[in-house]
Amino acid sequence: MGTAHGFLTSPRGTRWRIPILLAAAAAASAPAVAQAQNFNSHVHLDQMQPATPGSPFLQAEGPADRFDEGIAYGFGLVTDYAFAPLRAKVLPADEVEKVPVQHALLLHLGASLSPLDWLSLELNMPFAVYEGGEDVLDDAGNPLVLGQQLYAGEPGQGDLRIGAHFRPKVVDEVDLSFGARVWAPTGRREAYLRGPSPRARFELVTSVAGDQDMILYGCTLALSPLWFGAHDGDRIAVDCAVHAKLAPFVSVGLEPHFAVFTYPAYVFGDEAPSAFPGLGGDTDFAIQFEPLAMARFHVAGFTVGVGVGPGFGGAPGTGGARALLSLSYGDRGERPPEIVGVKDKDLDGVADDDDACPTEAGPAEKRGCPEQRDRDGDGIADLEDACPAEAGAPSDDAKANGCPDSDNDRTADPVDSCVREPGPAHTQGCPEHARLVKGDFKITPPIVFDKGRATLPAVAVAALKEVIGTMRANPELKMVAIAVGTKKAPPNLSDDRTKAILDLFAEQTFDANRYEVQYDDAREGGQVGVHVQR
Repeated sequence: MGTAHGFLTSPRGTRWRIPILLAAAAAASAPAVAQAQNFNSHVHLDQMQPATPGSPFLQAEGPADRFDEGIAYGFGLVTDYAFAPLRAKVLPADEVEKVPVQHALLLHLGASLSPLDWLSLELNMPFAVYEGGEDVLDDAGNPLVLGQQLYAGEPGQGDLRIGAHFRPKVVDEVDLSFGARVWAPTGRREAYLRGPSPRARFELVTSVAGDQDMILYGCTLALSPLWFGAHDGDRIAVDCAVHAKLAPFVSVGLEPHFAVFTYPAYVFGDEAPSAFPGLGGDTDFAIQFEPLAMARFHVAGFTVGVGVGPGFGGAPGTGGARALLSLSYGDRGERPPEIVGVKDKDLDGVADDDDACPTEAGPAEKRGCPEQRDRDGDGIADLEDACPAEAGAPSDDAKANGCPDSDNDRTADPVDSCVREPGPAHTQGCPEHARLVKGDFKITPPIVFDKGRATLPAVAVAALKEVIGTMRANPELKMVAIAVGTKKAPPNLSDDRTKAILDLFAEQTFDANRYEVQYDDAREGGQVGVHVQR
């Protein structure tokens, strides 16, 4: 009786496939069936290990926030779709390819808890919500391997993963973590989420991550120590991520995943078993490589991530394409400080039980209440303070008394029509000549040197002083560029005009790193342009 062999692979497993000998069960084929170790191997489709919910990445651990007190915690849900993550190629007279799992939709439920800022505990539980494919039978419709058919995937539970990470504080710019993770044998074999015999898988985990300006990065290495002993189904996996922060609430980047698995070697006919040198036995290995493009959005503790990418390699679980959608929430709960002895929240010497105003300090003769409340400490009692929660200067105007003056133009914010642009009182605190319009300066009238001279009219000098005042009041405006027109103007005159502007800025003691004066050959001689550079 003829023997039908076969492979169990991912879609692109031609070179790196994990072989499984599929034999038509018969007495004459018993020797070949005996070589079919890989059918009994630990084939998992849920090889993805999401990062803890507090991480800004999907699989790699990212930089963690340090805290002095409280508990950090997080919850996460990852929806994972893979196209054709498991294929079987039956090899009788001609190759026949079957797809036990054509479409797989998995959910990963995760949680993390950090009772201390250097210790993090994690839990992740995967579920196959849907798996669709076809059974693998021989040409006669008989079951294949060892009297069993290679069945189509079914929904089911995966292996529970439990881990702990230690985060020593090494340097401020880089986070390191060391830990371990156990994959408990709770998965369902019919969903290809567990091998035929229940066994746990143990991994050592280490990661490095950081946040540099607008770039987030991180890499996580997961190593199964028994991989070096050719333990069936064990792996070495590396997950990395590099994200660019487009805004405080959104980042985009790449998150590649790479893994190498060990499996028993196989034999075809009289061929010698293939071997992986250095593993101490006849062992095959398979790879999995998935470069994912990701985008992450952060709002009020919630993070939403979307990603997509192709898959390469022959390890089971490597889809031809993968799409991910994740939702997580993380926060740090504050623990109130421990109070020893008599409770006195406002520290006024009056115990809270006897204090009529336990959150506001006051003398004992007033039962702990202030004689005149002044919450912002600006010396103006709240009853007379127009801004009782913000410190400010006294003012004859009741609407401005005790209120801050953000642009330091001596017009308090409540009566200042231009809060971030200094101006005189008779214009309600607004500049007369240089206004910020859509993030750039609009000068009225335009700045022009006296004809044939290097002298600025008084109105032009006033406009430039207003520009300097507005720049001081708005640190987020990094630099202002002054363009001096040189068209049809003698070079010596253009030099003198440039020097006149530089002298003006120097007289105002304005930070030289926040302005520059340039020649502008396209602008008429004597005309001056002012623009904000961000």
